[in-house]
Amino acid sequence: MTQTPPSQTLPISLRVPPSLPGRVGDVLVRAATRYGMNVTVTTMPADIDLSDMLDGSRRVRLGLVLDMIRRHSVAGAAPAVLGMFEFLPADLALRGADGIVTRLTEKERDLLSVLLAARGAAVARDDLLDRVWGFAPGVETHTLETHIYRLRQKLETDPTAPVILTTDGDGYRLITG
Repeated sequence: MTQTPPSQTLPISLRVPPSLPGRVGDVLVRAATRYGMNVTVTTMPADIDLSDMLDGSRRVRLGLVLDMIRRHSVAGAAPAVLGMFEFLPADLALRGADGIVTRLTEKERDLLSVLLAARGAAVARDDLLDRVWGFAPGVETHTLETHIYRLRQKLETDPTAPVILTTDGDGYRLITG
């Protein structure tokens, strides 16, 4: 059984330089959508440097705001069954039927979350690179393949013959159950 966390509204108020409001808002909305959330962004022009202000209380980098959105989105994510494992996104872990816990990196967790949200459909390589790493289409990298290889080492009984995390054309599919 898999569940996608319900969309949530996370109000964020940013104080940004007059030249950036539209672009910053677009980045935040796109990132929140990537994690199945709705974000309300209010921008207020101000004469400050390129560091963004969160709720007017402290300076933070935009990357920290994006990390906050990601962490908030997975905190309520429901566990899912992946083969003989229970995927625990908030804990960055896979728990086997024997109770043994296998740790995941944040990117492994994000990759599994995107594939789970597809509900058994294949997700194209470029879509995964965009949604997990924020890469533009056509980027030359082996990052995705490396992460898939490592996840198969953790998920599959025989990683050379995957049955849970499968290759499908130019993408990947997660078989749950």
